[in-house]
Amino acid sequence: MRKMIIPLILFSLIAFGCVLNFDQNDTSSDAPRPLEPQVPVTPDVPGEGAEGDLPHTESTPMEEGKFAESSNAFAFDIYNRVAEADQDQNVFFSPYSIYTALGMVYGGARRATEEQMRKALYFDADQTAQHTAFMDMSKRLNEIGKRDKAQLHVANGAFQAKMYEDLLLPEYQDLLEKYYSSEMYSLDFGKARETAAYINEWVLERTNKRIKDLVNEQHIRDSNHGMILVNAIFFKANWLKQFNPKSTEIMSFYPNPEKETPVNMMYARGTYAYTEVADMQVIELPYDEEELSMLVFLPIAADQVPKLNNDILYEALKTLDKQDVRLWMPSFTLELELDDVAQMLKHMGMEDAFDEVKADFSGIRDPRSEAGLYIRDILHKAFIEVNEEGTEAAAATGVVMATRAMAMPDEEKPIIFRADHPFAYMIVHRPSQTILFMGRLSDPPIVE
Repeated sequence: MRKMIIPLILFSLIAFGCVLNFDQNDTSSDAPRPLEPQVPVTPDVPGEGAEGDLPHTESTPMEEGKFAESSNAFAFDIYNRVAEADQDQNVFFSPYSIYTALGMVYGGARRATEEQMRKALYFDADQTAQHTAFMDMSKRLNEIGKRDKAQLHVANGAFQAKMYEDLLLPEYQDLLEKYYSSEMYSLDFGKARETAAYINEWVLERTNKRIKDLVNEQHIRDSNHGMILVNAIFFKANWLKQFNPKSTEIMSFYPNPEKETPVNMMYARGTYAYTEVADMQVIELPYDEEELSMLVFLPIAADQVPKLNNDILYEALKTLDKQDVRLWMPSFTLELELDDVAQMLKHMGMEDAFDEVKADFSGIRDPRSEAGLYIRDILHKAFIEVNEEGTEAAAATGVVMATRAMAMPDEEKPIIFRADHPFAYMIVHRPSQTILFMGRLSDPPIVE
């Protein structure tokens, strides 16, 4: 009998949100309901697990800093590919959101599919160690959200087609619940409109209403009764020292030497952590929540495209030094979709996961079934608002912090940081140095 292949659609939300969608057609009419928590399956013979079990025998914790190094390397791979494809477009996404969604997928990948994902995404060969690192990072971020100084929430959801819910391996459901605190739902994918609406409402509630219409009816139909995995991250915080709105003026921003755009330019003077690396000025704008800050990378040459990598980031973090700075930076609001993520991942070596024949996700569904899975597509949505008070991002946030003007001796010349041409920015969890959101402002919205 010919094996049925079911597409898997991965949507990366930035509210962030990332959704992974496995295709199939469901015809039941029951209302959406949460799946019952699963108990881990223990193999009868030690060391001889079922096909769905995680492919390792012993786990050791990931080295401190390795998760951030791997996650950031992935972030720069995506950023540089997008930035080079169109140097004039704005960029904003949550690498952490996409990375987490792919981490959930990695838990069900086997053989060549798993190996390609490991290499392309810099994952640990020990799956338990990798998933534990995701769990620990998510806990750290959600702990920040429990404090009063910032809103930061990370949520994962798995939406399984009711028609094939019996094929979902208990050990995979347990993995999602244990390491990703994933909410599990069984939905009637045969009712595409209702299913899309249910998932979109789930995303809305977890992104402070910022990410809308993540999926549509066609995505549900194309999934052919599969599964949708979603990661959503929402962030909102005030600058440690807010910009004075009275200092904001309409000024010019230059997307390129031939174009001039009026923007609301915020201004502040004060002591900031500042450095110069790779022909770029770098400034750190801390939030009121001390574990989070925004780094802004401004090319010294106005026509230079800001390229980034781990070496540049760590050099900047290592050499930041308190300086007297006069800072100009535009306020802006962006709502963007990241296109061609699937194509980028293929170019990075993750090919089999998208192939109907070669994809091996036998760690998700019973490998004896005829309903195989493959990734059909990856979508990513992000929202960011940066203003005098701080930053709000659904799956993505860009913020600038400024200190109020201070009287300085005449003989001391302050650093001039005038962000009036394209620059890169990222929101970083400082203790781990993990990039949560990043982007490039190339052409800000025009101020009327």
